[in-house]
Amino acid sequence: MSHRLVACDHCDYLHTEEEIPPGHVARCVRCGSPLYQNQNNSIERSLAFAFTALVLFILANSFPILQFSMEGRSESNTLISGVLTFWNEGFWFLAFMVGLTSIVAPLLLISAYIYVLLPLRFGMGFPAIRKVWRVLAIARPWSMLDVFLIGLLVALTKLNDFADVIAGPAFYAVCILIPMSLLMSAQLDPREVWHRLAPKGLKYPTTDDIAVSETSSDRWVTCEVCAFVLTGEAAQNDHAVCPCCGAVVHHRKPASLSRAWALLISAAIFYIPANVFPIMSVTMLGNTEADTILSGVGALIDAGEWPIAMVVFCASIVVPIFKLVVLSWVYMAAGLGMAGPLRQRTRIYRITELIGRWSMIDVFMVSILAALVKLGNIATVVPGFGAVAFCAVVILTMLSAMAFDPRLIWDRATLKMKQGTLS
Repeated sequence: MSHRLVACDHCDYLHTEEEIPPGHVARCVRCGSPLYQNQNNSIERSLAFAFTALVLFILANSFPILQFSMEGRSESNTLISGVLTFWNEGFWFLAFMVGLTSIVAPLLLISAYIYVLLPLRFGMGFPAIRKVWRVLAIARPWSMLDVFLIGLLVALTKLNDFADVIAGPAFYAVCILIPMSLLMSAQLDPREVWHRLAPKGLKYPTTDDIAVSETSSDRWVTCEVCAFVLTGEAAQNDHAVCPCCGAVVHHRKPASLSRAWALLISAAIFYIPANVFPIMSVTMLGNTEADTILSGVGALIDAGEWPIAMVVFCASIVVPIFKLVVLSWVYMAAGLGMAGPLRQRTRIYRITELIGRWSMIDVFMVSILAALVKLGNIATVVPGFGAVAFCAVVILTMLSAMAFDPRLIWDRATLKMKQGTLS
């Protein structure tokens, strides 16, 4: 009896697709990465969460998030206020990134879910539906409303020390929007959607086409977008087109290691000015002080806000250093063909890839404070070059992790298995 083949995204190990109980996740037997999951009524539930998230997103962008008052004067801000403030201050890169991660990407994510899942639920046909689902894979890592909320809480903590701050309707909308968005994504396995979107009559490779026990990935190639396994002549063409989603398929990401190293080294260079230059300047009753990342953590500690200080310290100092060091180690090991603890190395890479986005907390905090505290000599917050450099560090490390092909970690192991030297 033939079974459909599934290849692991992280180590390219072949499996047969088996039935699993509802609520369970199938994981790779070699590296432990998730392969697929089984959720009851996943499309209906995910669609319901998507519509709820859309309503909350509209509310979050229509009302003030915070209302700030001091010395008889008051200001309020919305989600887009930070973007406009950065733009007007000449920090165009920050304006673009904050707008992308807090407004554009979340809206694209929610809209794509509705656009794709609605016709699947009711058997309708929408144009370019497969292209939209492909765009979703690009937009997903850049949707950072959950990180924005932590930055909002840090800004709220700082403001409470010297002014009256009231949470606006949009604050509560964002608080509810984030779990709705997370549930929207968690309820759905993207591979199930690709199976539903696949062209009619598409033949999936099975154990009749290639043996699962094969250790040479030269016999197949996996699509990075929809995880379709190409075999036969298509697997020998390094620029084949996936018959399921239409994306160009490569045996490995082109120039993966060199691109990953270049982006990581650039991030390491930017990390120096990110910690030397101030991320913002605060004017309070005529006195101006420059705040760096470290001094901001110290100010939170002095104010007795230890939990918030620890969150900011971990996200803004520990995580970037950890990511630079760990990714350097992973890239060096892959480049030198080191065997070692491959399963643990893959797991560390996955964790590093996931946590890197949380370093955007400081950038969001600056955007909120700069947009809200604009009372002249009474109280004003102006962004600094350190925020630009730090945002560049976060973005470059994220791009570096995305550029790296984790299957390179296992290529050395595959070679040893072919030589019979790896058990």
